[in-house]
Amino acid sequence: MTARHQQVADDLRRLIASGALAIGERLPPETQLAARYRVSTPTLREALELLRAEGLIEKFQGRGNFVRRPVERLVYPRGAVNGLHINISSGVITAGVDLAARLGTPLDTLVTEYVCVSHRDDTPQSIAHLYVLNGTPSTTDATSESPWGDDLVLAAGDTAPAAYSNDLVTARFPTAAEAQSLRISTRMPVLAVERTFATDDGEVVAYAHLVLPGDRTEAAFVTPIGTTADTTEKKAEAR
Repeated sequence: MTARHQQVADDLRRLIASGALAIGERLPPETQLAARYRVSTPTLREALELLRAEGLIEKFQGRGNFVRRPVERLVYPRGAVNGLHINISSGVITAGVDLAARLGTPLDTLVTEYVCVSHRDDTPQSIAHLYVLNGTPSTTDATSESPWGDDLVLAAGDTAPAAYSNDLVTARFPTAAEAQSLRISTRMPVLAVERTFATDDGEVVAYAHLVLPGDRTEAAFVTPIGTTADTTEKKAEAR
C-alpha cells in the first residue's frame, strides 16, 4: 500500500503537471493542505519534502511553498554551460593523507587546488574542487568552459596530459556545508562525483570532487561496444 505522504505528493505532482497549480503560484498553507488531504501536518510536510527534492516546489521562509519554475539541467559529464557563469579561485595546498592517497603522491606534496562554482543567474548550480599535480595557479583570473574545470587539467599540468578519467558517482544527501553553498535543503539529494585523471600510462595527474544538486542534474554516459580496436584484436588472435 502506498504511504499517505506519497499519495499526497502524487496528487500535488499531478496538479502541477496539469497546470492546475501554475508556476510561481503559492500553495495553500500547510494546515489547509493537511486538512484537505486528511493527514497530519508531519505527513503533509513529508509529501512537500518529496516535491522539493524533485525541484517541483520551493519554500521561502515566512512566505510559504511555491510552484517552482523548471530549471535547465546540467548534463554530466559534458557540462552544458548555457546561461552559466563560473567563478574560479585557485591556490597551492599540501596534500593531506586522503588527497595524497588519491593522487598517489607522498604526504605534503604541493598541489594546485581550483574551486569552481557555477551559477545560473544568482542560483548556484554546482561546486567542483579540482586538485592538479605540478600545476601553477594562474596569476590572472582563471577561466573554464566546463562547470567542473576539465580544461584546467590540460592547462595547468606540467606532466604528460591526461588521457582519460575514472568517475565514481554516488547519490547521497549533502553535507551541511554543501547545502549552504548550493542553497539547497539537506534533504535534497546530490550527485557526488569523484574523478581521477590519468595519462595513457596510468599515472594520476589530477583528482576532482564534484557536487551536483539532484534536482538540476542528469548523468549521460556513452559506452562503446565492439570498437574497431576490439575487432582488430579478435582477428589477430584468430590467426
